[in-house]
Amino acid sequence: MIRFLGFILIFAVFSILPSFADDMDFWDSAIQVDSDAKNQQHTVTEQEFEKVMDQFESKKKKKDKKKMPKGTPLGPKYEEGNSVPDANSFKITYESYPTVMVPVTLTTYGEKDITPGYYRILSVHKEGKYYLNFYQGNTLVAKIPALNTGNDHNQTSLNYAKLIPVNDYYMDVIYGDIDCNIEARLDIKQ
Repeated sequence: MIRFLGFILIFAVFSILPSFADDMDFWDSAIQVDSDAKNQQHTVTEQEFEKVMDQFESKKKKKDKKKMPKGTPLGPKYEEGNSVPDANSFKITYESYPTVMVPVTLTTYGEKDITPGYYRILSVHKEGKYYLNFYQGNTLVAKIPALNTGNDHNQTSLNYAKLIPVNDYYMDVIYGDIDCNIEARLDIKQ
């Protein structure tokens, strides 16, 4: 009986082996499948690549558009710290007041002298009249009456002040800011 069971066992083992052999053929044929897949490959043309990239870009734009808060301006966006290209005249802020260098001693109409040096100039509009105040530090050195001419003398900045020599006896002071463009004439001390 033991022999009979031994034969059955041997027969069962040999009958199972072909099924393992079929599985082995499958694993061996994987290399064949890979080579077949490689043979079916083709190169991607530039147009196909661009088409796929455009699809990704359009999906990204739609996603960004959904995230955009309502009320956002539709115009061109400028990086932080950069100004609008045609706004060069606004680079000097209104809070920074122009400074001029006086090279000679000037005399005001009240016979007050403005000695050579650097002066910060501010405009004052009081009771319908314009004045130019010359400051050194926080000290008011001179208050000069001026005329509102509306002429900006082709200046490129919004806030400016300049001394313009007229002749050996006079100097014009031109000043402009967001509110006015004014001029004053001062005598050169002889």
